[in-house]
Amino acid sequence: MLKGIYFMGWQRDMWNYHPSLPMKNMQMVEDICDIHGNMLIWSCLGSGAIGLPYLDREANDTTPPRMRLYGYMNDSEFCEECRKRGIRVFSVLWKSQLWEFGAEFNDDETKLLSLNILRNASKNHRYIGMSELSTNQYPHLFDPIEKYFPDGLKDYKGRIVTDYLEEFKTRSLEGRSILSAWLMAPDHDHKCYTPCCNKESYLTYLKKNVEMMIDAGAGGLHIDEYDTQKHALHNAGCFCDECMDKFSLYLQEHHIPLPDDAAPGTFNYRTYLLEKGYTDEDLLAFNGNDRWNIPLYRDFVNMQISYIERVVRELSVHAKSYAREKRGEEFPVTANLFQCFPIAWNCKKHLDLLAGEKTDISLRQDGWYKYAFGWLGGKDCCFVEDPNAYVRDMITDIKNGINDRCILFLMEPLAHGFHIAFPYGSWLQNQVKDAFWPDLRMLKQLGPWLDSHSRLFPKNPQADIAVIYDLRSAYENMWTEPSEKATITYNKVERVSLDGVNELGRQGAFSNDGTFEAFFDLIQEMSTRNILYNVLYESPDEELTPQRLAPYRTVIVPDAFLMDQKTADVLNNYRTDGGEVIACSRKPESLNASAQYGPDETGLLFRHLSQRTPLIKFDNNPVYGAALHHNGESYLLHIVNYNYNEETHRIDPIPSIELTAAFPFCDVRLYTFPGSGNTRAVVKGQELCIENADIYTIIEFQNINPEGESI
Repeated sequence: MLKGIYFMGWQRDMWNYHPSLPMKNMQMVEDICDIHGNMLIWSCLGSGAIGLPYLDREANDTTPPRMRLYGYMNDSEFCEECRKRGIRVFSVLWKSQLWEFGAEFNDDETKLLSLNILRNASKNHRYIGMSELSTNQYPHLFDPIEKYFPDGLKDYKGRIVTDYLEEFKTRSLEGRSILSAWLMAPDHDHKCYTPCCNKESYLTYLKKNVEMMIDAGAGGLHIDEYDTQKHALHNAGCFCDECMDKFSLYLQEHHIPLPDDAAPGTFNYRTYLLEKGYTDEDLLAFNGNDRWNIPLYRDFVNMQISYIERVVRELSVHAKSYAREKRGEEFPVTANLFQCFPIAWNCKKHLDLLAGEKTDISLRQDGWYKYAFGWLGGKDCCFVEDPNAYVRDMITDIKNGINDRCILFLMEPLAHGFHIAFPYGSWLQNQVKDAFWPDLRMLKQLGPWLDSHSRLFPKNPQADIAVIYDLRSAYENMWTEPSEKATITYNKVERVSLDGVNELGRQGAFSNDGTFEAFFDLIQEMSTRNILYNVLYESPDEELTPQRLAPYRTVIVPDAFLMDQKTADVLNNYRTDGGEVIACSRKPESLNASAQYGPDETGLLFRHLSQRTPLIKFDNNPVYGAALHHNGESYLLHIVNYNYNEETHRIDPIPSIELTAAFPFCDVRLYTFPGSGNTRAVVKGQELCIENADIYTIIEFQNINPEGESI
């Protein structure tokens, strides 16, 4: 059973300092083993975002005797210790980060006296980062860049790159740099610049970075910030020379005509927009749909987004090929696909395991987990939390000795075949000066419990209702139809950089960015009402077929206003063959639905669904969620308890849950966590009453009678 750990290991009561994670020690390895963790994500070897000479030292430096005394080791040694214990360590490639850190040196720069956390150790204040390490400014401390690129790093025109920071940085329409500002700690002398991930030189740099990770013994590659191009677009976009040349080629290849007032042959999109009076301000994300009135801007966005898949594919192929050549073994690759937004659809096929960040963490989010299981398409996943006020409040509970909401947070996704990694000093986005440390004693109970009960988690959800997620409609909704519930927290950061050039950076983020409201509101309400359903994710890579629809009696199609004809035909044939097709909100004209409900008619839809005979009929108690699985031998009903007590901050037992099964069974067995011992079941025919349900309860329906005969 996959038990990933969000293994950043950041210090308690300190800021979270990307990109170089704290040194690892043997106590951490013991913790991983005691938790029964078998995969570490966001874990080590990330400092190529400072410079390859820095990464080399992170991986291979000799550890001082004083630190050896406490079991500390370099990242290469840490990877080896984990490998010996069957723990797969995924190194992290920070794709959206180019760092410059304030530093203090002695007079001849042979000793580094402070870095990032400055202490007025000398008057020789300089910087260490992508610029300095690529120009060999500290030969006494770091190896020369030629060690990693003996023939020099070349740009897309074959010219040798001198300063990597200047080459890699995004350039806005007005020539500003863009900051990945959400990664920077308050009141620190450091900057994190956003790279242009369309640059051939940067892709070459990333590939060399990956090779060094594999040489250091990483067990897998995790590509963080896969969608850097989208971040740049939120902050006015990249208009560097290479992007402009690639956009001109994109227009030619896609036969997109130039505006009437553009000069053919010498067209440069940046020059064109500047001459028409456009500024960075016009391109910022808070302009919403007004941006699409700018000539060719939607085509420019499409070009930028198309490069996301290309970079993920190139890195994945290169990592696998290099590992086979150097180590003779298969090498898994994953990427932070964030919140499973529509732009990630064509990256999934290049990844062995799917990762991301679950945003908007709250007490209950089972509808999203149902969606995400469909999005996985049969692949394993290892997601993490994106911190918010609820997470910070949960951490306060932990510090007060209360683990209930943390247990719920980790176990709720498991009910739906999904996996959230166990935090271990994980990211709080510098919202507070701290890291997310759970009670390790609790994790050391949960990990072994999951291993001993792994057969109860078959990831085989049972339902006779399917809900279609139509990628084409969701993608358009993301760009041009933001939810009324979505809010934008956006502050333009404009300051003077190290080289005197103004910068743009985003602080905060898009809340509910990518919300497909008609879809997600519907499935969450279905989950709240304990209606058993599965989500079918439909995209060019995962076409809707009769085989995928075959297990279901009813198919619900919410807001699929851009569904293509081929998919509509499959649904029409399904209906002709006796299936029920229900459309909600908008639908394509070619879809012949059995019934259609408007945006304000979901009550009528649920009244219609209540007339069916479900696999399990639940009572109307709203404080629990449910998921039904089958492991080939018996049905397994997972009950998740949301009965949160605002006064005590604990999850109270649910006194009674009553349900009726449509399938035969003769008895049940109960499994609970954390296991109070007070949960019991009362069976009367096909009816079942669960008393004092724990935070997590699994009901195994026995279909063998006492005489040993199947029912």
